[in-house]
Order: sequence, then C-alpha cells, then structure tokens
Amino acid sequence: MTEHSVWRISLAHEIAPAFTANPKVEACFVFGSAALGIADQYSDLELAFIWFQLPPAEELQATAQRVGVKGWEIEPYGEAKQAWLEQFYLYGMKVEAGHWARDTMNNIVMDVVDHYDVSQNGLLFEKQASASNLQNAITIYGENIIKPWQNRLSYYPEELAIAMVQKHLKFRPLDGQQILTERLEIPLLYENNCAIVRWLLNILFGLNRIYHPGFKWTRYWVEEMSIQPSNFFNRLEHVFQSDAVSGTHELRQLIEEVLDLVERTLPQVDLGQQREILDRTYPRWKLPVDS
Repeated sequence: MTEHSVWRISLAHEIAPAFTANPKVEACFVFGSAALGIADQYSDLELAFIWFQLPPAEELQATAQRVGVKGWEIEPYGEAKQAWLEQFYLYGMKVEAGHWARDTMNNIVMDVVDHYDVSQNGLLFEKQASASNLQNAITIYGENIIKPWQNRLSYYPEELAIAMVQKHLKFRPLDGQQILTERLEIPLLYENNCAIVRWLLNILFGLNRIYHPGFKWTRYWVEEMSIQPSNFFNRLEHVFQSDAVSGTHELRQLIEEVLDLVERTLPQVDLGQQREILDRTYPRWKLPVDS
C-alpha cells in the first residue's frame, strides 16, 4: 500500500465521525485508489456514506458548514440521480463523498448479482462500479452493513460474464482500420482504436469476473487479470505510441487473441458472426484499362 493511500485512509478516520455522528448514517467506507492501495500525489480521498434514508442537500451542506470545509459543491449522482456526490476540501485534501440510501445500494447489488446488469451511463458501468467499490472497500463505520454486501459480491455470476462479453462483441471489419491507416486518417483511426480497446477491456473484465470499475487505473486492473493476452498492457501502449501501421497490426492481433480467450473460457458464446464480420473486406475499384 502506498504512503499516499495510508495517509488518505488515516484522514478518512478523522473526517468520517462528523458524518457518522448523524444517527441516520449507517455506514462509511473508503473506495477508489486509496482503498486499492495505489493512491498517488494526484489522488483525491473518496468516501461513501450509506444512509437509512438519503438526506436533502441542505442537510449535507449544514454538516459541511459545521465541520468547516472549503469549496463545498454537491450534485445528483448517476443517470437515475438516486445519490449525492459531494466535493469539498478539508485538511488541505480534496474529498469526494458519495451518499446513498441503504435500499438504493442494496438494489444496485441485486441488479448486478441477480440480474447481471451491464447498463452504462456514458462510458461508466455505474452499478458495476458501485459493486467494485463495495467489494474493495475499506470500512470505516458500519461493518454490519457493508460485510453482507461484500459477501454477496464475492461470487461473480457466470451469466454476468457472458452478458459483458456478448455486449461488446461489436467489432467492425478490420479492413476499415487498414484503409484508415493507408489514408493516414489519424484522428478517426485513433478514435476507433480507443473504442476497440475499451471493448477489449470490457470483455476481459467479464472473462476475469471483475466488476467493471471504470477506465481509471487501467494498468492496475490489467495486472489483476489472470486471463489476458500475453504482455497485454505493454501492447496497448504500442497501439497508441507506435506508428499507425504497426499499431493497427498490433490491435488486430489483440482482437484475435481476446476472441480466442473467449472461445476457451466461455465456449457457450457463439463467435461465428463476429469472426465473419472481422474478416469482411470493403470493395476496391480499379481504374479502367484503356482498350
């Protein structure tokens, strides 16, 4: 665990009592990079509070004023806006504090574990990210609330793995990337590369039974994966940092290798159509030859 993580967790123990003194707060935990033990000098302190009933923003603001925080801001969190995301500075540290009702968080866990939720808000798998945060949480208060959720999340359903893989088998013909490479259509080529790499990562999160945490700290999460193409992260770097021709070739290889891993790990997933699409080529027209 990094020194930055240790310091942030210690700070959480100082900050949390100002909130947990409220009898409607049932639990508090650290999540994010500090909980994973990888926080660095750029990391915020991320806290989550579980309430019996979600409070109004005014109540949270009153607590912030009483504690003497600086730069207080708050906004509804997530597509369903069933939580608050609060930001402030305390002891010189930026704190992001999420606030959820216990029933809301319980429903999130049920949606992920029982209903195999793969919904997204933009690039974020909100419910899976909450599940990941819970699973890796460092509990400050309310172990009796947090531990049962962690126990439920300890089993990653095979159906969720299948759903994650099937959702992201949407690779287009690789010939299109080759054409962009030959034309040196660099912005579009790399925009497509970003989308393809995200799909690869999403598939690998499913294959490795890891609740999708989002697209930060990618190197850490790749290192946690036992199922991946060899030297995967370094090869991702090569896709974006090499010349276009070499990067395009590397990405094609990675797609093929990830599909091979799907075939070996989840043989019940039909890859026939996806492989056929990948191999399609676009027509080329030759200039007419003078007779």
